Amino acid sequence: MAEALDQFILFDDSAAIDPNHHLWRNGRLWWIAFTVHRGHQQERVRFSLGTPDVAEARYRRDRALALFESARDCKISLRFAPCRHREKAAGNQRSREQ
Repeated sequence: MAEALDQFILFDDSAAIDPNHHLWRNGRLWWIAFTVHRGHQQERVRFSLGTPDVAEARYRRDRALALFESARDCKISLRFAPCRHREKAAGNQRSREQ
């Protein structure tokens, strides 16, 4: 039980897990993707953040998520754990560095 609680606490801080959560680079610009829930309806939202700078993209992502979260009858669904393909890529990178 203690291990399960420790894992929950680790995922509480999204920046510690993956600072680029909900971001991906398409060409030279960063994009955002997340799911919006309105009652029984859900919609996948994706759009360009219009910047090649990752720090600016993170700032714009945070503002966009806050804007959607503050909308009436709107709830966003966020996943903070890294994607499997990112975990695999990170593992391959660590193997090459050793």
